[in-house]
Amino acid sequence: MPITEELTKLGQSVRRLNEGSAEIDALVAAIDARLGALAIPFDYLHPRPLRETTTVGAGGKRVIEVAYIGFLPYHGQRCLVVKTVKIHESKAAAVAAQGGSLTPLVQAPRGLVHATVDVLGEVVRAIRSQLDELAAQVDRRAAAAQRALAELEGSDGAG
Repeated sequence: MPITEELTKLGQSVRRLNEGSAEIDALVAAIDARLGALAIPFDYLHPRPLRETTTVGAGGKRVIEVAYIGFLPYHGQRCLVVKTVKIHESKAAAVAAQGGSLTPLVQAPRGLVHATVDVLGEVVRAIRSQLDELAAQVDRRAAAAQRALAELEGSDGAG
């Protein structure tokens, strides 16, 4: 196959990749906006990493970088973010759960956005499950408060 034909096919592949990525970006932004509009009252971090890379740093110690998807506060509002945590082999025991850096998913590198799409359904289901649990707790507590009030009102007339 002549080189010009290969270049033409290469150009078509690049266009297809870019168009597909643009569509994924738009869909992820729409999902992020819908989640943000719901005013979800808690943070969520998916337990399974999106990506884990290991490099060798100074002194021959390994540096492990782990990226997670979460729905966390970023500049005052919750949104889908990629949380990246670096673990230095020599300091693995000192890693704090609160550490790491946050990048809004809509600004994350293409590979992380695409990896997130594979688990977004799990993320939404987990958030919904936690919301259902919170709603059930609120219902239970409201019923308990109503019973307590009824008892107080019943004791007012007996006194």
